[in-house]
Amino acid sequence: MKQFKHKKILALGGLGLGVLLLTSCTANFCSPTDQSAMAYPYDQGVTVYLTKSEYDALKADNSTKAVIELEEQLSATAQIYGLPTVAGPAFVDSTYNALNEKVYKYVPLTVGEGETPEFKLEKAAANKYQGFLKDLVANAMKAGYALPSLYYYSVIDDYVLRAATTEYFVTRQEGNASYVYASNADFEAKLPSFKTDLASVYVGNESDFDSTKHVAVNPYVLIDPSETCEEISAARSILRERGKVKFTGYSVDGNGNESRPFCENLEEWDNELRLKAIDSAEILGVYDIPTVDYLNYYKQQIAAKVSAVRSCIATREGYFGHYGTNADWRVSIESKDWGYAWKKGFLEGLLVYPVTWLLDTMAFGFDANLTGVGQIWALIIVTLIVRGLLLAVSWRSTMDNQKMQALQPELAKLQQKYPNANTNQADKQRMSQEQMMLYRRHGIKPFRQIIFMIIQFPVFICVWAGLQGSAALSTGEVLNMRLSDNINTILFNTKGTWYLNTTGWWTALVLFILMAGTQIMAMLLPKLLAKKSTKDVAKLAKSQTNNTMKFMSYGLIIFTIIMGFFLPSAMGIYWLIGGLISMVQTLITQAIMAKAKKGRK
Repeated sequence: MKQFKHKKILALGGLGLGVLLLTSCTANFCSPTDQSAMAYPYDQGVTVYLTKSEYDALKADNSTKAVIELEEQLSATAQIYGLPTVAGPAFVDSTYNALNEKVYKYVPLTVGEGETPEFKLEKAAANKYQGFLKDLVANAMKAGYALPSLYYYSVIDDYVLRAATTEYFVTRQEGNASYVYASNADFEAKLPSFKTDLASVYVGNESDFDSTKHVAVNPYVLIDPSETCEEISAARSILRERGKVKFTGYSVDGNGNESRPFCENLEEWDNELRLKAIDSAEILGVYDIPTVDYLNYYKQQIAAKVSAVRSCIATREGYFGHYGTNADWRVSIESKDWGYAWKKGFLEGLLVYPVTWLLDTMAFGFDANLTGVGQIWALIIVTLIVRGLLLAVSWRSTMDNQKMQALQPELAKLQQKYPNANTNQADKQRMSQEQMMLYRRHGIKPFRQIIFMIIQFPVFICVWAGLQGSAALSTGEVLNMRLSDNINTILFNTKGTWYLNTTGWWTALVLFILMAGTQIMAMLLPKLLAKKSTKDVAKLAKSQTNNTMKFMSYGLIIFTIIMGFFLPSAMGIYWLIGGLISMVQTLITQAIMAKAKKGRK
């Protein structure tokens, strides 16, 4: 008996492991450029960009005056060695002439009362620094890595601003959307062509800033937002649209094929600073530059952050998702065609991409802005289409399954007739023969179900991958519930007035209850109907096989509910719709069987 229990536990564990492995067996469609766009919202650096009047106000404020003075001193030393400044005008040329008098910068620091400000990494206080980067630095310190200085991070911010600005204006002037910033020298080289445009750049929070005409540096109206606030559109924000240059690059292989490797620009800037450190040890010493181990650790962590994302199947160019510490940043995702899907794999081209294409087409058709409602309607229709096609293929198999449920009383009689079938080989063989004769009389072919399972499971996995990979489903929300957020994440999000559903808490709870309920009913309904139809049949002995099937059924229900708890809400809606369809399908097949049975009588 104990051995049998162990077998049941192993069977259930194997089922769960198999599903988890197969759900991750399809390829991730995210390109390095997609991942670069996703990465920047999580690590926007340590530097804050503000107006000159705001900067002057900080210099006059007793609480921040010492910070600005310290950073201006560091900037003066940096200029001697031809290094980027920390504070002051954000855009300067090689001789440190201000190219734009409207955009200034500085690095916020934590300074206790009566303390002298220190320009150290542990003192960084920008809101944009809180989150991924701060946690990464803390974990790196625990792991024993030698940390770079705060100055290093501020220099990288300067490189990113120059690179993003160059790409932003060059791509618009030349109409070359594929232009890629190659080195820090590009800024000065391209400067004459966009110097007039650069002079018109704003911070983005000025009263005279016109979002339809002017260009902003910051991605938000607030210079350093601590939570979700008004965004500046990608078309009018340099860092929102082109900040991804921090995590991209450009290379050409021997066959002339272009690619944009992840983090290549960051490596080039790091190497450039490493060379400059030899001549400028006073401000950029050996310990200011990150070690190779730390840089590799940083790249691994940021890559892991974005590699977990699979929602990159976009059938058209656009801005999708909820990224960043506050999950409020849509990023540009490259469009993928069918050829790209076939390169990813056979199933990706055959099933995964077509499912996503169908969903995207309908979602954009219902709501071009992807606010949420259009995606729900698209999910409903796609689920109906997919389940309808599967039903057409599996109709005979489904009827066989329903007939087998109805034959349980007769099967139980056979098991009672041969009580020693589990131990006696002859009885087991005779019972199997009579069971097959019973199936034959009712037109049941058990192997048909096995064949359908072989067909159905890859389809299920591919549909799952198509919905999970859909960029359209990663965008929008319904009743404050983001479609891309996991149900458990929403339920445990107690920020703000959660009881008023500001974070979609109640929506996610209702969805989970409905999804779990429909999945349970979809699995149990055939058994309940079969039991009802045979309620007058005497209760017969239960076999070990029936116990095993019962255990597996309940085990699958539990596994489904647990797995559903960790699903994105869009997938939860898909499972809810699928459960309702399964219930309707069961009722229809039962009605057909009842009518056929009545006709035979």
